[in-house]
Amino acid sequence: MPKTEGAPAHGAVAHLLPQTYKRLVSEWLEEDTPSFDYGGFVVGEEISEAKLLGKSELLLGERVALNTLARCSGIATKSRRLLQLLRKAGYPNILAGTRKTTPGFRLVEKYGMLVGGVDAHRVDLSAMTMLKDNHIVAAGSITNAVRAAKSAGGFAIKVEVECQSFEEADEAIAAGADIVMLDNFTPDNVKVAAAQLKDKWGRGTGDRKAFLVEVSGGLTEDNVEPYVCADIDIVSTNDLFDHFTADVDLNPVHRMEAGLDGSNNMAFHGSTDRLLEIYYEYFWPAFPFTPPQLYLNTRRLMPNHGMVNVLLVVQWIGSIYAPWTPPELYYETAFQALNSPMLPKDPWTVQALMLFAIAEHHWDMRPESRKTTDRAVALALELQMNTKEFAMVYGEGNAVLEESWRRTYMLLSLLDQHLAVVSNVPNFPLRDVPNFVDLPCDDEYYISGQIPPTMTWQEYDTREFADIEVIYSSIVYLLDVSKIVAYIMRSFVQSGTFTDSLIASVDAKVAAWQSLLPVSKRDPLRPDGNVDEIMFLAHEMTAIIMTTNHRPLSSLAYSVEELTTKSFASPVPFLEPMKAGRSSHTARALKAIDIQTKLLAIPCAIEKHSVFAMCIVAALAAPQISACNVFLDDHGLSIARDRVRLSIGFLNAMGTIWPLAQTMAKEVRFIARKTLVSLPSTVTQQQDAAGITEIRRDEVIWPIDPSAQIDVYAGLSLPVDWEACLVNYSSSSASSMT
Repeated sequence: MPKTEGAPAHGAVAHLLPQTYKRLVSEWLEEDTPSFDYGGFVVGEEISEAKLLGKSELLLGERVALNTLARCSGIATKSRRLLQLLRKAGYPNILAGTRKTTPGFRLVEKYGMLVGGVDAHRVDLSAMTMLKDNHIVAAGSITNAVRAAKSAGGFAIKVEVECQSFEEADEAIAAGADIVMLDNFTPDNVKVAAAQLKDKWGRGTGDRKAFLVEVSGGLTEDNVEPYVCADIDIVSTNDLFDHFTADVDLNPVHRMEAGLDGSNNMAFHGSTDRLLEIYYEYFWPAFPFTPPQLYLNTRRLMPNHGMVNVLLVVQWIGSIYAPWTPPELYYETAFQALNSPMLPKDPWTVQALMLFAIAEHHWDMRPESRKTTDRAVALALELQMNTKEFAMVYGEGNAVLEESWRRTYMLLSLLDQHLAVVSNVPNFPLRDVPNFVDLPCDDEYYISGQIPPTMTWQEYDTREFADIEVIYSSIVYLLDVSKIVAYIMRSFVQSGTFTDSLIASVDAKVAAWQSLLPVSKRDPLRPDGNVDEIMFLAHEMTAIIMTTNHRPLSSLAYSVEELTTKSFASPVPFLEPMKAGRSSHTARALKAIDIQTKLLAIPCAIEKHSVFAMCIVAALAAPQISACNVFLDDHGLSIARDRVRLSIGFLNAMGTIWPLAQTMAKEVRFIARKTLVSLPSTVTQQQDAAGITEIRRDEVIWPIDPSAQIDVYAGLSLPVDWEACLVNYSSSSASSMT
């Protein structure tokens, strides 16, 4: 018999049953047949029939034993197959399994790997110290982390470091790591990095160290062969449990094959669950059109749930917020799925394209985002999502799903408009398309599944005539503000300029919106301490509308630097010749900027704010900088500079997640550097423009109560007609809002 790799499995499986099963069987028989005469039955002459009643636990034990044996055998078979594949490819070293196992099944799964000839890696957390990125960040460096681990574990415990580059692996070996894991490297990069490490520390003539090089990260039967090389000591893979266990490191393609398509409902893996949670925590509140988390989790367990592409995009967005996983792989998987010729023509695809377009734009892929949005718009119109009947036709008789479709079209129109505004394009596909969709409800009803009877735009437009105040959803109030934007764009296309009548009309529309806003919607900060991200964006939009409306006629001049930005564009409309009243327009523009100041002062996690707010904050930072040239007294200049810092702080925080915000912050700092460094200041002096962002955020925002009616520009040198220009704001009925 030829020698084979792997532990002997033998033929006995008695150890899989409880050690006391024989005694239990005797007890069950005694309990069920206490008066049964075994001897008399055997020797008696009369023919008798006996019925033995067994406990149900016997069958349960049998099923558990069979399932356990089948699972273990499957892992052993797959381990052996992968090992043979690597041996045929010329790999002579160690093949190791995953370090993460199903709770309660560790020994079974590790035993299956050993039988198949695969190293079990560390059996549990005590077998080896593994340093990941969060440990390194906490320690301050790889060197500090390795030394601390060596000191705590002693000579008997090996230390492995997860590395994302050659430089990290080099530092880990220098610090004394026993194993360096090259994680998520390409095959070519693995071979180059491993050879360089062995040349420098293993084969070289210098300071030789004993260490092993491990390669890991998404390795499967389909892609592992290109990684084979003599300098790799360990190949570790999570693929052994694919279709068997809830492994946390499977790549997105294998997640889809293992169950996202409905073929295996239990294979929606741990990492996917976490990315899904992150998506709903950070992104969904600002774009709540996909189904609520509880509904989505329930639906994804159904066969043919239809959400494969939505889930892939959700994973990508979740990975953008997750610091421990690179989003590029998730992006590529979602990109390939959305560009498949077999892409379904259904509302789930519209949702997937919308999410993808939003993330693309703020990942600084703006041309691609516009194309993706156009695809979503074209499909939505082809499906007639703008009709009242659509939600019912595609709602499967489920009120939550019907609500999801209503929200999808509403927010698609907002996305379409937003991309046009940030590109300074007055036309966009959905601007003049009739919208017959019923109004969506508020999030608390959507999340709970208790969807109230729907209302219409006609009812909303006559809301001031109702006997009792009706509170509509935040999405409705946001879309009402977007109607003002559409009105401005439509009027500009017709006239080619901003006239006095247009400016007055826009003022009236904003004033009407504000005056009819329920008390519960005036402050985005809810009583429970959470932020209504939809209303946050709605109020931000009123701020940019009013500033855009009045700044061109104000003293807040445009700088050359502002007009040359790439990441955002300050709206500069064509105007009639300058007229009197500059002070009044300056006052109104500053009052609008005051709205944003109070919004950004809300104490919360900035990263949860709508990504649509990024361009608004950047665009409003420019007039804030210009205000520093208007208010040259010490107190006024100090306040104006704090407002600039607050805006830059917001963009910096968003920039930790979204690359576009990084560029915006950089360009705002450039504008500020050209304007502010030459001005006197009573605040702490900075050495360069980067110093503008160094002020502690809590020193700027925490003293401000966002719910209080505070005039943040109190005490400034304001135009003489400041008060006069703020009184007698014109208002209008809902008929002027169309």
